[in-house]
Amino acid sequence: MRISITSATTVGESRGGGSVDRSAIAVGEALTAGGIDVDDVDLLINTGIHRDDNIVEPAIAALIQKKSDINPLYEGQAQPALSFDLMNGPCGFLDAMEVTSAIFRTGGRRLAVIVGGEGHPSGSAREDSTFPYLTSAAAVVVAPATDKTGFGRVYRARTTAPDLPVGYLPLTTMGAQGCRVIGFERPDEQAYDRGLDVAVEAVTACLEREGLDPARCVLLASEPRPGFAKSVASAVGVDRVVTPDAPADPHSAALPFAYQAWLHADTPRGDAAHALFLGADGYFVAACAAYRLP
Repeated sequence: MRISITSATTVGESRGGGSVDRSAIAVGEALTAGGIDVDDVDLLINTGIHRDDNIVEPAIAALIQKKSDINPLYEGQAQPALSFDLMNGPCGFLDAMEVTSAIFRTGGRRLAVIVGGEGHPSGSAREDSTFPYLTSAAAVVVAPATDKTGFGRVYRARTTAPDLPVGYLPLTTMGAQGCRVIGFERPDEQAYDRGLDVAVEAVTACLEREGLDPARCVLLASEPRPGFAKSVASAVGVDRVVTPDAPADPHSAALPFAYQAWLHADTPRGDAAHALFLGADGYFVAACAAYRLP
């Protein structure tokens, strides 16, 4: 089942006291922008990775659902909202689209919110120069498409990751401050080249298997490092590229940020027939789906 975006919004670091608060604000503003009541939401999926206090349980989606006041009761309602976490970095947004489409096909749920974003576990990344992601949140409301517009199949590519963590909890050294720290290590330079090849592979598969003309596509892509998206676009023959309008990488919220940047551009559509959503970490994995425009 094809699904279409109803509304979307992004929220920066200055709003909300932590990642859950920011995500709830993003959800509320996305629903307001779409003229949607919280009681109409059937499904909420959280794709964010880094969260307040390194919380593991309960699911962050449940906390966002509670703060957003989205159908929290299991009695007195026609259908309580389902919420869960689905974490796969910048590819998580497209994973959530695919899962949402499958759930919609069951016929029981018709409106979903996909929310993502990053936040330092301490509540502020300003004192941690190693935190590489934008402190932010984004929410996208989606519903079944009423025509042939919307998201199609998700195409994926990956390479074998070395035995090296990119983000991790330093369990042996964190001591009593474990809920406030996070560690990062970057892969070697060769991983950059592999990451570009993987992204090109995913976009190429999408173009070829969907029979799309690159000249009539716009690439909406995450930007794990400067120039990444343009390099991918050049390799596949797409002339128009939109990346997140942000001072750092929004990571799990990168595609909603790119989508918002595209909507706010002077000429977002042009003669484009499809928007190619590309989520990529720049090292090991990438996912791409074509969004057929009205």
